[in-house]
Amino acid sequence: MRAWLVPVVMAASLTACSAPDEAASRAVIGQFHAAIDAGDWAGVDALLTRSTRDLRPGGATARAFRALTARHGRYLGGEVASITAEAGRTRILWNARYDKGPVSELFVLVEEDGALKVDSYSDQAQP
Repeated sequence: MRAWLVPVVMAASLTACSAPDEAASRAVIGQFHAAIDAGDWAGVDALLTRSTRDLRPGGATARAFRALTARHGRYLGGEVASITAEAGRTRILWNARYDKGPVSELFVLVEEDGALKVDSYSDQAQP
């Protein structure tokens, strides 16, 4: 019985401590911003987890992101400020640049159906 316990514990601990996939995270964030700038609410909806989409049925969650462009203007670019992964969640603090100035964005990504999806998002304009 002990013979199988050590490999299972080792595999679980390695998975829990695995590094976040920064390239995949950047790709999702890029798709998210491109879809919002284009007003592609079906595209935004496809990037959200089921639980996030279910907050407002019928695509209303994705359409709620239209307020993002009202607050900040058009997305101009950004970069990773920090990225961490824990318990299957990747947390990315993103330094974004919009028409109306810099914005600090927090994305929480999870894998769902074999793809990274946005599970939560928040934004804060920077002075």
